Amino acid sequence: MEPPKIEELFTGFDTVIDWLVPIGVVISLVFIIIGGYMWMTSAGNPDKVKQAQGTLTWAILGLVLILLAGLLISTLIDYFV
Repeated sequence: MEPPKIEELFTGFDTVIDWLVPIGVVISLVFIIIGGYMWMTSAGNPDKVKQAQGTLTWAILGLVLILLAGLLISTLIDYFV
């Protein structure tokens, strides 16, 4: 029995990325919507506005990181396979 080849490993990563990136993007977009709703309903309360800004900041940061990670892994897979 011969050991698995590197292409098989990268194909598995590609399959996982094909599933995880869209799920992560949807979750990030949901949190962006939640943060926007929190901001709109804060009624000028500084604590609630700060909480909404935090939610929006982390949701956007998460979205950017998910997209960059997906792009990086896809590029590496294309380069090696």
